[in-house]
Order: sequence, then structure tokens, then C-alpha cells
Amino acid sequence: MQSLNIADAGFFYIFKCIWLYYEGNIYFLLYLFSLFFLSFYGDGERKVYTLFGGRVFISAHLSRRIREIFLPQFILMAVTVYNPLFPVVLNSFFDVNKEYYRFLWISPVIMCVAAAGAVIVWDICGENKIRPYIAIVFIICLLIAGGSYLYKDGYIVSPTIYHMPTEIPEVAEMIHADSDEEFPRAMLEYDYQMQLRQYDAGILLSCGREDYLRAVAGEVDIDSALEEDNYVDCLLAVVALGIELPEESFIDALEQTHTEYVVISTKGGMIPYLKNAGLTIVGETANHTVLHYEPEEPENFELPDYSEVWRLTPQWYDFLL
Repeated sequence: MQSLNIADAGFFYIFKCIWLYYEGNIYFLLYLFSLFFLSFYGDGERKVYTLFGGRVFISAHLSRRIREIFLPQFILMAVTVYNPLFPVVLNSFFDVNKEYYRFLWISPVIMCVAAAGAVIVWDICGENKIRPYIAIVFIICLLIAGGSYLYKDGYIVSPTIYHMPTEIPEVAEMIHADSDEEFPRAMLEYDYQMQLRQYDAGILLSCGREDYLRAVAGEVDIDSALEEDNYVDCLLAVVALGIELPEESFIDALEQTHTEYVVISTKGGMIPYLKNAGLTIVGETANHTVLHYEPEEPENFELPDYSEVWRLTPQWYDFLL
């Protein structure tokens, strides 16, 4: 999702989302098949067995209930979420790229496919002792072929207990060891930005997540970086995009954002530029270099004090305050 931006994709935004989240639309086709199957199945009377009484069959009554659950929500999603106009219009009021509404249209798909699979296994194949197991194996193989199985890239053991790349704790330790500030501020490349913000809240970030998404989406360029007072885009142009701006513009951006540290790929080719701009190397990991800049006016950052806002002993009516 972070690689998609509705401003660039336009009316094709939802189709690109479906391609990305449904593994090339194959899983989405399973969803359409499940809807079609559940829409026409179960008109005849079927005998029902409970799980503790033997084999389990899905009755015609239950099949009708399944249709009542899944068909209306599909119609609703077809009019809204799956309508190419909907996200474009919605984006005029809200920033669609910031909202995690995709869970609302992914969850029904998963449940509908699962319901269709249960009907096929237990109702159609349930009268035979072997057929249900054959159907289960076939459906599992179909889901694997239509998506991604858990260990497709092998069983990867996390190098740290934090489930982060080893270099993330190393970078954080270097910054804290070098800085005299309790909360130093740093500018990192895209992947490290997203990971460090989850690992160490004691390191402040010069750019927010949304700013980086704009850079990745191609909304940051030389012109925007050199605009007056647009210091964030200036940092993004140099660190995230590898653009060598005038050094005085980059230094001014570091000053205005109170940025002390820049973490950048050692093989990216921007280290000579940063050293010429006045930054010094603090340390190196296997793939990244940590550089330090001494601002003329250090940032005096303090954590907000909420002790006067919330009582030490909450009362039942505190939620009204």
C-alpha cells in the first residue's frame, strides 16, 4: 500500500490495490466464484448432522443464511469500495492513503471463500468418507497456488528479539552513545525510517511517515526541495532520493529541523556529498553509515507533562473530561 498513491493511480487505484492484496487477482477470482456458488447452491432439503453426531452437512436453510450474509455486503462493496469512482471522490474529502479502510473489504472476502470451502467439503463431499479429505487437500493447494504460503521465502529466523534487522539496534546505539541530547533527532532512509520509529521512541525523526510516502510516490523533486521554508522536502531529496542539492540549502534544512544525525547507505554514493557539507562519520554498520551534524541552535525537546490533566486515581466520570 505504501507504494500506491491515489493521486498518481486515479481511477485505476482500486484495481492496483486488488492486484497487490489479492496476489495478482487470483484470490479475488476465488471470491467471485464463491459468491456465484453460494448464490445458487442449497435449494434442496438436506439432512443436518452435528459435529458430535458424525459427519457435518450444511443444510439448505444454512445455505440461504450464508447468502443473506455475503450477497448484500458484496452489493454494498460493489457500489462503494470496488467502484473506481468511490476512492477518487472520497479522496477529495479525506486522504485515502492514510486510512486503513482496506481491512473492511479484505475481511469479507476471506470469510466468503472460507464459507464456500466449508460447504463444498462438508455438504457436497461429506456423504463419502474419503471425498472431504480430498476436497480439503485440493482447496489448500488452490489457495497456495493463488496466493503466498507462509514459508515461500524459507523459514527466516529474526536476528534480534525485536524482530528487526540487526543494524537497527546498532544504529540506535551509535546515535545515543554519540549524542549529548536525551532525544536526538535523525534523518534516515525509507526502510530504516519505518523500522526505527517502531524500535526506539527515544530517537526523534526529522520527517514523518506521510512525508516519506510522498517522496516514494514521486511528489518530491528538486523544485519542491528548493522552495522557501520547505525543509522536509529538502531532506527527503538528499537522503531518500539521492539528489545533490546546493549544500547551503541542505545545511539550512538540517538547522531548521534540528537534525543531528543522518543515516544513509554506505554504497549509495551520497557520503562524499554529506562530508563536504560538514557532516562527520560517527560509525558504520554492515550496510549503513551514521553521520553527525552539530546544529548551531540545539533543540530543547521535553516530553509533555500530563500529570495535571489526568488524576492519579481515575474516577468513573473522567471519560467526560
